[in-house]
Amino acid sequence: MEKGYVHMHTYETPIRVSEETKDRLDLFKREGESYEDVILRLTKQRKWAGFGILSDTETETREGMRKLRAEMRDGTVDDIERDN
Repeated sequence: MEKGYVHMHTYETPIRVSEETKDRLDLFKREGESYEDVILRLTKQRKWAGFGILSDTETETREGMRKLRAEMRDGTVDDIERDN
């Protein structure tokens, strides 16, 4: 039987970010992590964050957004404290 080989190619798409964005990413970057690792880690935690937040009234939608921001902020603080 002939051995089969699979050739895999990964394609990278460069993205541009401002110095401010890079500085913010640096705050979350762990030793040995690439910027891609940081972005993936930060974005995978809450895949459905904000889903269903829109409501019938503007007041309820604003309150839902306020709660979501607070939850995300708290999670970020937890990540920073855990890493230190």
